[in-house]
Amino acid sequence: MELSLSSLDYLIFPASSDVSSSSETRTNPILECPSCGALVWQSESTGRDPKTKVLHFSICCNQGQIKLPPLRQPPPVLEKLLQCKQFRETIRVYNALLAFTSIGAKLDYSVVFGRGQFTFRIQGQTYHCIVSLIPKPGLPPNYLQLYIFDTANEVKNRLEALGQTTSKGKADEATLKVLIEMMDANNCLAKVFRRVRDRNEANSEQDFTISLISDKGKGKQYDLPQSNETLSVSDHPLYMSLQYLLLFPYGEYGFNTEIPLHLEEGSSRTRQFLRIRKFYASQIQTRLKEGMTLIMSGRLLHQYVVDVYSTIEEDRLRWTRNNQDVLRAELYSNVCDAVGKGDTDARTVGKRFILPPSFTGGPRYLIEKYHDAMVICR
Repeated sequence: MELSLSSLDYLIFPASSDVSSSSETRTNPILECPSCGALVWQSESTGRDPKTKVLHFSICCNQGQIKLPPLRQPPPVLEKLLQCKQFRETIRVYNALLAFTSIGAKLDYSVVFGRGQFTFRIQGQTYHCIVSLIPKPGLPPNYLQLYIFDTANEVKNRLEALGQTTSKGKADEATLKVLIEMMDANNCLAKVFRRVRDRNEANSEQDFTISLISDKGKGKQYDLPQSNETLSVSDHPLYMSLQYLLLFPYGEYGFNTEIPLHLEEGSSRTRQFLRIRKFYASQIQTRLKEGMTLIMSGRLLHQYVVDVYSTIEEDRLRWTRNNQDVLRAELYSNVCDAVGKGDTDARTVGKRFILPPSFTGGPRYLIEKYHDAMVICR
């Protein structure tokens, strides 16, 4: 799935009578980042190299400090399907049918079924739930259990798990069957659960476990985090691959807390490892020489970006909670403040976590913006 700069420019600005679009393209052309090859606007440059006069870009690779393995080209079956408009419109359904985990979030349906461009909006916290390998008594298998039990009727079972009991529905049986075969042939995680199926069918009385073994040495780009260093499930390198199988059809590793930054010798920067926001900012860029599964995935890309954003916000909130001393939160006395307000019931006095003014939407952020607005109005 390869595109040229000229063809991509046409996709972004199709031929029309809108003069502003073509004018914007001429005055602010699309360039390739010299460090990572990402397509960027010229105006997104952070400056030029004083010696070579080459433009620098931080939005994609932080001027060459972020070096991730290139995204692989999708399997031919998926590449062909991604070029079909109908598949891109129902891709979230197929992904849910194949996913190992279920996504939990409060979805805002008021914008889902509205007119215009598809919008995916959630409220509150999101999480990825992974079920037991064994179905509960009296209940049919679902999610990753479908890779292990009753695989002879797998297509039918997956459609019924979605609530589709007839051949007429959002998901096509033939397409689903082809995608299942593609996952069995390419996805390393699917192969693991298929081996569990084979072993269970050979000897269902024998107990066994699935263990994730990792190299505990540091410094490698895709080392798995050690158990005592994992802060939450979202830090696991397979967190996104377990949910978005059609975005990562090979079961690729994603973010973990020990991906090193590539710093120049003699750099005074103290941070040595890549932060989660920078990782995803680099991952979702368009690069002509890499696989473009993410960019071409339509509505599933919308869901993925929202999921990623909520993960980044969770990481920021966790940092704030664990670094209250840096924010000088001890200046806020919970007990004294409660008594000063006339609240003498100690059961309602909890521990307060102070959000910095840099956290968008927080109380201090809103107060700061209010004061800025009042200064402008004077």
